[in-house]
Amino acid sequence: MASEKPKDTRTAAQRYRDTLLMKGTGEVIIWCGFSVATWIRYGDKLIDLIEKHPALDMWRPERGTDYSKWPGPANRAGEQYLDNWGCLWHCARDGMEGQILSHPLSDIRRLRNYKAPDPLLYTERGTHDWGQFVRNCSTSRARGDPVGIAGERFFERVHFLRGMEDALTDMAMEAPEIQEIVDLVLDYNLRYLRHALELGSPVDLVGFGDDWGCQDRCMISPATFRRYFKPGYTKMYALCKQYGALTTQHSDGYTVDLWDEFLEAGLTAFNMQANCVGVETIEKRLKGKMCIIADIDRQYILPRGTPDQVREHIKEVITRLGSPNGGLVIRADMYPDVPMENLAALLQAIEDYQYYWVGQ
Repeated sequence: MASEKPKDTRTAAQRYRDTLLMKGTGEVIIWCGFSVATWIRYGDKLIDLIEKHPALDMWRPERGTDYSKWPGPANRAGEQYLDNWGCLWHCARDGMEGQILSHPLSDIRRLRNYKAPDPLLYTERGTHDWGQFVRNCSTSRARGDPVGIAGERFFERVHFLRGMEDALTDMAMEAPEIQEIVDLVLDYNLRYLRHALELGSPVDLVGFGDDWGCQDRCMISPATFRRYFKPGYTKMYALCKQYGALTTQHSDGYTVDLWDEFLEAGLTAFNMQANCVGVETIEKRLKGKMCIIADIDRQYILPRGTPDQVREHIKEVITRLGSPNGGLVIRADMYPDVPMENLAALLQAIEDYQYYWVGQ
């Protein structure tokens, strides 16, 4: 039986902010979504599933949508795409992110004449429509929903430009050129961010995303992070705070060694893969220090586990990482390798345990 939803007069935006600031009621905020590739695989069956869980308030398209037409030019199988930074992408599966085939600064001599795209005109793969951006913010605000905007890549942009191996080698060797690339990316990010915050203000939260972790360790040491990236994150988070916006940071992989660095940089909430770093580790190292955005296990339990294992996973995450004051968000990204019965078990378990901590 689902946990009973309590009466709450706060807007969705207020509930989000209270939860992220660990001043909530115990409600667990839910971020659920199906990838484009998942919609392509299951089609309208996902709408049937969503409609069984109206309390989760998940977005859904119109029935009969041709989902095969959803992937953009950078997400169509077999195609190559040159983004606005000069990175050449190749996609292997419709609706999934591709990989970079060539990096514009693989030859470091190109840095001398390299120019980043104009952040007020260009996104990574298109152009900004600032008029629509303002309308979207206004619509969310009028509904009482949180006004959220996306930050730009930072670490990822650096190694997208240079290439992962060369970027990491440059940092290890303290090559002066890698600092130039970091500064170039940070300048773009700050100019974009300030403009977006000014146009969208008041903004509730800004979501950043960089993958910092391998499966069992961070990609760089805390010392290297402090030298090249912590100052930039500190500036970006401080700019958000200046406009009253909270900050979230996503990273796949093992990120434990960097949590204190992000906390000191002024981050509000960290989004990690719960089972990659370990629920017990999160509980001991991070619970109560900052809001936890727990990414449900999409490596093993969701695609390979049983419905009962999915349910137990959700129960463990919520009962161990939640609190009567909030501080927990469940993020469930659902990909096409997850069987339908596990998708159903996931949504039912989330609905059953979302209000576990309310009133305790």
